[in-house]
Amino acid sequence: MALDEATLVLCPEGSVVLRFFRWAGPALTFGYSQNWATASAAAQAAGIPTSQTVRRATGGGIVFHDGDLTFSMVFPWPRLSPPLRVYEGIHRGVLGGLQGLGLEAVMAQTPAAQRQSRCFAGPEAFDIVDGSGRKLLGGALRRRLGRGLYQGSLRAAGREGLEAAMGEGLAREWGPLTFSVDGSWLAAAEALAEKYASDSWNRRR
Repeated sequence: MALDEATLVLCPEGSVVLRFFRWAGPALTFGYSQNWATASAAAQAAGIPTSQTVRRATGGGIVFHDGDLTFSMVFPWPRLSPPLRVYEGIHRGVLGGLQGLGLEAVMAQTPAAQRQSRCFAGPEAFDIVDGSGRKLLGGALRRRLGRGLYQGSLRAAGREGLEAAMGEGLAREWGPLTFSVDGSWLAAAEALAEKYASDSWNRRR
């Protein structure tokens, strides 16, 4: 979480930075505007410790991380581009990669009847679902200083070549991608890590 924020602030103007990461064990993240009591109750019910429950800088709902492929993308966000179109562009790129691997997946056009507090309870418009309508990919956004941060969770992990295929699909939509992390971003992330572990951040609502 800290490295994503550092990348959002420090990456070069105009660059698109894609980063994949996995969790050391079961964890839970929840959106910036969500209530700590709701998130912590969900974590407790799932047996996830408080130390593995963290508020994201992006929005969205509760996401359980246990075998999913998590990724983030920092990108230029034009002022007149609404969030829904950003989601569509990112998910279209991911979808192209998944279909290139032969996975049965489509983009949802109709959101769930009502917004869910848990991200994978049902698809929103432009989320990616499998042939039976089960949600495979959901994500959340934050905008800052003309840049956007997308954080997504994909429930199709374990397929060989998945990250490369997703990168190719996203590059077709967004242009050349940067995959490396600059040392200055890592240093900034180390300073921010304390924030994401603190009660003042996680329990602020």
